Amino acid sequence: MTVTVELRRRYPSDELADRIARALAADRPAFLGTSTEGPELRFTVRAPSAESARATLEDLLACVQVAERTLGVPAVPERVGPTER
Repeated sequence: MTVTVELRRRYPSDELADRIARALAADRPAFLGTSTEGPELRFTVRAPSAESARATLEDLLACVQVAERTLGVPAVPERVGPTER
């Protein structure tokens, strides 16, 4: 069984979502998917267990928040939705 968890962040502009995605692209491992759709940035984590997915998502969120602070992004509420596949 693989657990898939998504983290979605909506930014004030498409450009800002792209800048955050590019800031995080250098360290993106293979099990982490990244996509943008307009001002929304979506991260998808695939892991062998819910615990592993949750831990990876927490690490990812910390990296996203650092990138946001570095780029001067105002606070963005995250939307998280686990999906088992």
